[in-house]
Amino acid sequence: MDNDDFYERAFSRNRGLISDAEQQTLNNTRVAIPGMGGMGGVHAATLARAGIGKFTIADFDQFDVHNINRQYGAMNSTVGKDKVQVMADIILDINPTAEVKIINEAIGPENCDDFLDGVDVMLDALDVFIIDARRLLYKKSQQRGIPVISAGPLGYSAVVNVFAADGMSFDEFFDLNDSMSDKEMMVSFFAGMPLGPHMKYMETNDIDSVTGAAPSLGLACQLAAGMACTEVVKYVLGRPKTKPVPWFRQFDPYARYYKQHYRWLGGKNPLFKFKKRLIKKMVPRLV
Repeated sequence: MDNDDFYERAFSRNRGLISDAEQQTLNNTRVAIPGMGGMGGVHAATLARAGIGKFTIADFDQFDVHNINRQYGAMNSTVGKDKVQVMADIILDINPTAEVKIINEAIGPENCDDFLDGVDVMLDALDVFIIDARRLLYKKSQQRGIPVISAGPLGYSAVVNVFAADGMSFDEFFDLNDSMSDKEMMVSFFAGMPLGPHMKYMETNDIDSVTGAAPSLGLACQLAAGMACTEVVKYVLGRPKTKPVPWFRQFDPYARYYKQHYRWLGGKNPLFKFKKRLIKKMVPRLV
């Protein structure tokens, strides 16, 4: 079976939701995903099964046993293996016609431009405690006209932010600037997340930016990936787009809750300073 026949048969069940012409558009789309852990792996697999044909993925880490509860590529057989290579193999096993560019190192000033070359949309899957590389990627993406979609688990729920290339920046939404310390940035980043129904059932005292510890569930990662990858497909196919930040959405099936939020002025919202003080009390190990 040649590549064209394989691709056609592999994604034929998308019809009725995605037309033949749209499927070819997805096949020609390149998505960049920094981070192949809790969110990045499930993003990659979800998009591969939708028929996205080109990927640029990056990670410097190897799978460990404590990743198994939530990370798509983490299994007994992959412990100790490079995350980026494991996920590249999974993408190609789903779709052997795909093109996968891998960067087996952390993203920084030296390789950021290479990572974003030829990219149509980026899915932010960096660890929640990584700030400098995240700020750099968002800035470079906006300069290149690349939209960024961010999704992450919060308890049993998922939160999705869409950053349009011509819209509010990452730094504006989270009120970040170069004069802030790493801890100040972390508090501001956490304050930018919604205080939704997950706060009623999630323990936050043990969240630790030093060790990288935070409560997380694989089912919430799956939920976040479904929401985020839907936004990728909508953007690529020119479907009606979700409102970008300062709009953002949270869905919590555990609490039977869905809400679209609007943070007027982003990080300059008058209530944002209050949220920062609240986060310092709720997550003491951030400070």
